[in-house]
Amino acid sequence: MKIFEANVKRYVLFSFTAMCLYVLGWAVLPYEKTFFSLGTGTLIGLFNLWSMYREVKKFDEANGKAKRKFTFGMLSRFAAGALVAVLFIRFPENFHIAGLVAGFVTPYVIIFISSLFFSLTGQARRRGDSI
Repeated sequence: MKIFEANVKRYVLFSFTAMCLYVLGWAVLPYEKTFFSLGTGTLIGLFNLWSMYREVKKFDEANGKAKRKFTFGMLSRFAAGALVAVLFIRFPENFHIAGLVAGFVTPYVIIFISSLFFSLTGQARRRGDSI
């Protein structure tokens, strides 16, 4: 579980870095709507990442105690996706749909790239981790 926690911390760090770049782009470049959408979508995507981490941690704890734990994890992640759609429908003058969606999937792209990097470089096998 410690490896999973370290990976999630790394994903959150990279996602915050991406969000800081989006905020910098929003402040400096003339594409305010797009970068604002990217930052907002990334914030919602980070909520999904945190929710997933929390659910896996609860599952691991319940598995150790041989209990079944009921959670609303998937429902809350679907609601976060619906929030992206509602933000665009309600405030189309403030949000760009492609930016919201790209920001929303930013943490997942970071997870994919990180997993791909570690599997291609073989670092997981050298450390003795399992992917």
